Amino acid sequence: MAFQLFGYILTIAGLCGLLIGTFTNEWKISGHDNDKSVILVKYEGLWMQCSVDSSSHVRCTNFNSLLHQTFEIRMSRVFMIISIVLSSFAVLVAVSGLRCTKFLDDNETMKDRTAFFGGILSVCGGLFALGITSWFTYLIVDDFYQKDDDKDKYVIGKSLIGAFVASLLCLFGGVFLCACSVKSLRSNNKFSQHLVSKNPEKDYV
Repeated sequence: MAFQLFGYILTIAGLCGLLIGTFTNEWKISGHDNDKSVILVKYEGLWMQCSVDSSSHVRCTNFNSLLHQTFEIRMSRVFMIISIVLSSFAVLVAVSGLRCTKFLDDNETMKDRTAFFGGILSVCGGLFALGITSWFTYLIVDDFYQKDDDKDKYVIGKSLIGAFVASLLCLFGGVFLCACSVKSLRSNNKFSQHLVSKNPEKDYV
């Protein structure tokens, strides 16, 4: 039960990380604090682009038109939203299958299956986010080495790192939920088979 609860906590933490990573604006950032020649720092997320000048004045511009956005921005939005939806359903579904809750106590098999299904949703959500954050990271790194002008180069931002870590939390949380549920289902099946084999003629007497 402890590992199952631990997996559920990881899933919740992963969902919170996905929300923060998706809706904050530091997926990629230009400029460095230790570079005195940089007078304007730009950072970009999935929804807006911001800049900070030498006087710490922040100016942000929303991405209003979806059609005007780059392909990686559009794909990242879709994949991250799908990941958030799947992880949200995982949190809602898995809570009914936790051994520490009173839901479905009259049917242990259904309880374990519910937890297993919640784990599958969490794994899928984690895989969606892991795939898109890894691809976005590759694009930033590839673009960094392709460009010759240092002023136009972007590096990996905190929001992207947070979303990547959150995807791993959802993934491992779902794995824990599935593993514990499968173990419980196997134990229940073996126990049922043992009772049947122990009294094979009881129902016919």
